Amino acid sequence: MKKLMFVAICVMAVMISCKNKGQTAPADSNDSLNAVIDSIIEENDTTPLPMFLIGSDGKYMQMLYWADVEEPKKSEKNDDYYETYHKSWELQEMFRRNAALYTNLIVGGDKITKVKFIDEVLKDPDGNRPSISQIHGREEIPSLCARFDYANAKDKNEEGSGWGTVIVTDSYLNSRRLLSLKSCAKNYEYPKLDADLVKKLEKEYGMKAKNSSKIAIIDNRYIHGTVEFEGEYKNAPMDPYDEERKSALAVELLIDSAKIYKLEQLGYYSPEWGASWNADADGYIPNDIVAAFEGPKGLELCYTHSAPESYCIGMMYLRDGKLIEHEYEMFQTLVDEDVPVWKRDIAEMHKLYVDDNPHERKDVKFAKYAFFYLDYDNLWIWMRDQKDEDGAFFLKKDGKFTYIAAETAKMKPAQAQKGEMGYLRLSGSAGGPSQYVEIYAFKNGKLIETFTALMVAGEVDECSLNGRDISVEAGKAYLAKLPKFEDMPSYFRDIEGD
Repeated sequence: MKKLMFVAICVMAVMISCKNKGQTAPADSNDSLNAVIDSIIEENDTTPLPMFLIGSDGKYMQMLYWADVEEPKKSEKNDDYYETYHKSWELQEMFRRNAALYTNLIVGGDKITKVKFIDEVLKDPDGNRPSISQIHGREEIPSLCARFDYANAKDKNEEGSGWGTVIVTDSYLNSRRLLSLKSCAKNYEYPKLDADLVKKLEKEYGMKAKNSSKIAIIDNRYIHGTVEFEGEYKNAPMDPYDEERKSALAVELLIDSAKIYKLEQLGYYSPEWGASWNADADGYIPNDIVAAFEGPKGLELCYTHSAPESYCIGMMYLRDGKLIEHEYEMFQTLVDEDVPVWKRDIAEMHKLYVDDNPHERKDVKFAKYAFFYLDYDNLWIWMRDQKDEDGAFFLKKDGKFTYIAAETAKMKPAQAQKGEMGYLRLSGSAGGPSQYVEIYAFKNGKLIETFTALMVAGEVDECSLNGRDISVEAGKAYLAKLPKFEDMPSYFRDIEGD
């Protein structure tokens, strides 16, 4: 569920977002708020706004994109959302055209480390556009992004240079004062806000507070905190797409002595299940302020919002006594992703397969692949043709593919594990009551031994270990020590696309 963002302006709460998040505030207040955001973006075109680095590809830090690099064109199909999408693209373009100017990485809230722009990732290894607006759990999966590195190699181990780290240009830094940030967390828990303040908010909203948190202190002056309320927030704007929808309420607070600035964050409320703001998360998750500045027109706060299924980046501004939230983008967080298999990988594996037996395999074409697991530290791939007759098994370790064995219409696979050992078995009819067996034993991605046997009526007739003949008794003893074999996984992906 997308995070719902609402801003309190004077006495009235109105929703602010770069996108439609499921609820709609009054049109006039939304237009007014959007005008403020547009003005902030426009005035910062020559002094670009802060941007965020999210993760890395194992070598470089990434400024992830949320829109295609090509300017969107208006059509009948996108008429309803074109303006919103085009503004989002314009914001991204501001960062793209100024990418080389982002040379300052804010580390630990108030320390500056120099970085440099490297390049853009515009294509994946297959030549297609990489994923957009997604955060991958694997470094091998590329994203549409700009890439940055430390200007000085000695800074690579700087703490705090990972998720949601802010980068700014010299012009932005020179026109603003970087403020100190101090977390209030102790033993990974936040203290509660002042009880009198919480009671004041309870009276204002006519609701009982469930939780309150004192999150951070900014410039030894401002306090960032949150209050989550119990029950239904009955004064929430009606959702025109779901008139029966009930809302929950949490409030982000910026406290400056006796002055309190508020951002209302609406969630979903169910009489049965209670309140929720994000999928798979209990209660409201506060914004995390990762950098703070005093600008020419007031306070400017860079924030991230991390939830199980999403990751938001954006700014909060204090303008004319109003706290304004501008979400740049919400990225989808992906987990449990498989390692990608690119066309060049398939070509390499096919060559290894054919080179092992060119006469019989030169006409075999791989059409699908599946993963199997003799261990969980290396990549094990099973390739097959369209008819599920011919195939092959491969190991990828340290970036290099190794051919293991071939599958045929007669020789079919099974696998087993025992401790650190993983076993791949191929077996099939050798005519009449005979059966041929091949077993490949691996430990930590290294082939330890290969066993073969000709079985007649279920009994060992002849066998070998690592290419050398051994006695029938030794073969029986070897087989007796093996774990139970099971069928191989059968979820195959088409090479041309799922």
